[in-house]
Amino acid sequence: MIKRLLPYKDLFLVYIWREFNIRYRQSYIGALWAVIQPLSMMLLFTFVFTYLIKAAVSDYPKTIFFYSGLLPWTFFSSSVNYSLTSLTGNYSLITKIYFPREILPLSGIVMALLDYAIASVIFIPMLFIYHIHITYNILWMLPLLLLLFVFTISMSLLLSSLNVYYRDVKLATGFLIQLLFFASPVLYSIDDLSIKFKLILFFNPLTFIIENMRRCLIEGRGVVVWQFVFVSVIVAAFYYLCYRFFIKTERDFADVI
Repeated sequence: MIKRLLPYKDLFLVYIWREFNIRYRQSYIGALWAVIQPLSMMLLFTFVFTYLIKAAVSDYPKTIFFYSGLLPWTFFSSSVNYSLTSLTGNYSLITKIYFPREILPLSGIVMALLDYAIASVIFIPMLFIYHIHITYNILWMLPLLLLLFVFTISMSLLLSSLNVYYRDVKLATGFLIQLLFFASPVLYSIDDLSIKFKLILFFNPLTFIIENMRRCLIEGRGVVVWQFVFVSVIVAAFYYLCYRFFIKTERDFADVI
């Protein structure tokens, strides 16, 4: 992918700048939107599980627990939602000039990554307020973020290309994202689940990524290396298949779209 994008790096930057303008400079509160979504969801979940359901979801404060899971989830869902219509929404460009089509979904994913970085800024003082001890295991966040980024790109490329041929994909993706939300440990920890349920949930790579991000940030524990290697191989294979599918189908985008 990098080899294909390098000759078009200027165009890629133009698209990122265009998305930046649309998202931040043309709105009244700009970058605050990146914080409002995960923060409001965190407050809602904390209220529900404190006063309505009164369930003990973790030994750690609910605000920290929910926010640490909502950050990677919001990045993933925002990226997929944007990418889904990035090709069909730019049919006038696709039918007139040639450029690597992956530039369109990738520019939205880069902006979602910027949202993730902005939303993470308020997480740092939260860790100090709740006296969360930071250990060197926080360095595991870098490879886990890379894993999340690659999985998100893979899913975005697959769904955006399928949506060009089958518009039902747009409707089905809303259901898929809801399903993945409950199949990912955003609202709960998998620590107390049975081995059977853990194995089922680990078919979803987001389970490993979100659970271990929380483990490194809040609990100060490291990642089990063989599990990381195993999930990395799965995500790499998924990326390879999705990108191959995207490259194969993009030749006909201009005719089908």
